[in-house]
Amino acid sequence: MAFLSEIPNFIVMAPKNFEELDKMLEFGINLKNPVAIRYPRGGEGNIKFDKCEDIILGKAEILKEGKDLSIISIGKMVEKAVQVSQILEKDNIDAEIINARFLKPLDKETILKSVQKTKKVITIEDGVLKGGLGTAVIEAINSSNINDVKVITCGYDDCFVKHGSVVEIEKEYKMDAENIVNKIVCKYFE
Repeated sequence: MAFLSEIPNFIVMAPKNFEELDKMLEFGINLKNPVAIRYPRGGEGNIKFDKCEDIILGKAEILKEGKDLSIISIGKMVEKAVQVSQILEKDNIDAEIINARFLKPLDKETILKSVQKTKKVITIEDGVLKGGLGTAVIEAINSSNINDVKVITCGYDDCFVKHGSVVEIEKEYKMDAENIVNKIVCKYFE
């Protein structure tokens, strides 16, 4: 996704589940721009989402309102964001969950509104950090007038990722829910 987002006029999306994939396919067919829809390996997760809003170009979806932390994720990592939020709730940490849907164009308005409220952000993506969702969110924050924001980015460093099952890879690269929660708690809530 990071590679494709550098191409001018190219739209880059990733669905959270099969229902959203169907909506993105229909949306992409009707656009006049080139579109990439990234569907990662591993298929659909176990979490059933209550809603799946219609796709609007460059519009994110707020899955849960919160006041303590903004969790911004894309694609299959939206499920991970929900898992992280559920774990944090046990410690009375109220996380807002945003399904970015689009890496490009990014919904800066929705994201910055959340960031302004919480001042604490974590991005979660199933891809390379450099040029990915985390980079786009940091650039949006830096170009705004929002100060004193702390950001954690979770994704894959600039390296060759080892082979293995999705669960093994996420554990190896600390992309599982428990490791993400530990990063959040250590940086923001200790």
